[in-house]
Amino acid sequence: MNPTQKQPTTPGALADLTPADILRCAARYLEIRGWTQGDPYELAENPAFPPACTLGAIAMAVYGRPVAIEDRYCGDGAAVNLWDTTAICLADFLRQGGHSTEPHFDSPVSDSYTVIVADWNDDASQTLADVLDILRACADDYDWTHATEDQLETYAEHEYSQERLPTRAGFLVWRAAQ
Repeated sequence: MNPTQKQPTTPGALADLTPADILRCAARYLEIRGWTQGDPYELAENPAFPPACTLGAIAMAVYGRPVAIEDRYCGDGAAVNLWDTTAICLADFLRQGGHSTEPHFDSPVSDSYTVIVADWNDDASQTLADVLDILRACADDYDWTHATEDQLETYAEHEYSQERLPTRAGFLVWRAAQ
């Protein structure tokens, strides 16, 4: 690219966010605004900040407004990438943890990872507490599996200076405080 051309940028609000951050924001959104099954949003109640399903809450965390799941590609590339990466991360976590079955492709959304998350969200046995627990557990798993060597070393040094042994749970608490 030529230096005189406009350089691609990531909007400041999305620049440092990870799928773990988005999953935690989505969980908090569901706690505050409400959770739905079967529809991404209940727009009649509050069109600006409606109750949402898990995928809708991820969209709210990324875009800051209700975005139809099938319309998520109509926007900023960084936002689209963050939404997809987060949904894929959650679908993989659900699959690995035995929380999902094979996706049902009678959905208007054709991506297998969005179908996995939607099917899990819409399962009749699902509760809001279950959804919040999984979103936060997935976020913790992401932070743990994507920790850099520097982060782990800094955390370990901190724990040794406090005469404690480093643990996964301790790392996650330490990481959240950063």
